Amino acid sequence: MRRYRCFVFCALVLLASTTQIQGQSYQGGLRGAVTDPAGAVVPGAEVTLVNEQTNVGRTTLSNESGEYVFSFVPPGTYKLKVTLAGFKTYERPGINIGTQQFITLDVRLEVGAVSEQITVSASVPLIETSNANTGGLLSEGSLKDLPNTGRNPFMMALTIPNVLHTGDPFYVRMQDQTNSSLLSLGGGPIRGNNYLIDGVPITDLRNRAIFIPNIDALSEIKIQVNTYDAEMGRTGGGVINTTLKSGGNDWHGHVHLQQRPSAWAANNFFSNRDGEPKSEFFYWLWGGSAGGPIKKDKTFFWASNEGYHTGTVWTRVLTVPTLLQRAGDFSQTFDSQGNLVTIYDPLSTKADPNNPGKFIRTPFAGNKIPALRMNPTGMALMAFFPDPKRPG
Repeated sequence: MRRYRCFVFCALVLLASTTQIQGQSYQGGLRGAVTDPAGAVVPGAEVTLVNEQTNVGRTTLSNESGEYVFSFVPPGTYKLKVTLAGFKTYERPGINIGTQQFITLDVRLEVGAVSEQITVSASVPLIETSNANTGGLLSEGSLKDLPNTGRNPFMMALTIPNVLHTGDPFYVRMQDQTNSSLLSLGGGPIRGNNYLIDGVPITDLRNRAIFIPNIDALSEIKIQVNTYDAEMGRTGGGVINTTLKSGGNDWHGHVHLQQRPSAWAANNFFSNRDGEPKSEFFYWLWGGSAGGPIKKDKTFFWASNEGYHTGTVWTRVLTVPTLLQRAGDFSQTFDSQGNLVTIYDPLSTKADPNNPGKFIRTPFAGNKIPALRMNPTGMALMAFFPDPKRPG
């Protein structure tokens, strides 16, 4: 009984001591130091970070060293506000924090009343110095403005240095999972990358993304080529970290429709040579997205959908049975050297008396298979083959 109580006590202690463990993440962060005009650290300053799109904010205090930290910040554009009695209110809008981007922003306060305000405007982006990630960030504006005929967001990685595509350039559409995995990041192996959506791995056992997100559902994509953090495991190449839109206080949305008319397409070379008319085909691609507030400054949503419908006739050069061969007549079937291709009766197989361990068979008379010996299942399958159009 005493042993049982000890076990229960240890289990309760273990449960009480658990803490949060982060796996792969997509959030960024902001940190810095608050100082006075003389450069001395300022502890106890109230630092507020507000998302400009949703108006959702977080507040912290600078510590005894004057430092402040905001961790696990969702990607977006933020406004920083610092207040402390005896100093003017400091405010800086337009701080862009990207996927897994950790920015350092030091604040120097000026002496004055809290009611006075200093607003800092800077067009130069803040430089990330807290890690050695190499790669690039594709913002929402880049995803929207750069050409992408297949609407495959993963193929936008080709705009980043040291990213190469080794697959068929035709299959770069929104549904081409396998071809999307044939990206080499920083010289790494193809089909060795890890694909994430909001920090959640979507890489299957074949090292492909299990699905390709709608490009209109993404706020940004971070391509991490090398020297990324240790949390980005399960990859022998690079990391493609995508972040979904989450909506905001303003309503946004769009619809799109693509159609490729066959009337404007040319006939292919082989059909022209054989006098065949141009094959008809169709391709429709549609989709839309919308998002906004459910309750302003509190709850938001974003929804998107995309689909396609296509029908295409492909031209292939195949060798099919001749009309004589369909009837079992191989008397006119020759190889490339002009020799008759002999058809043997499989039921006549017997041991070769002159070569122990060998077998011989008897050819069909006239090199023709009797109609009663032809397999009805094979004949039914042969009916699906087209008739030959020319010898060869």
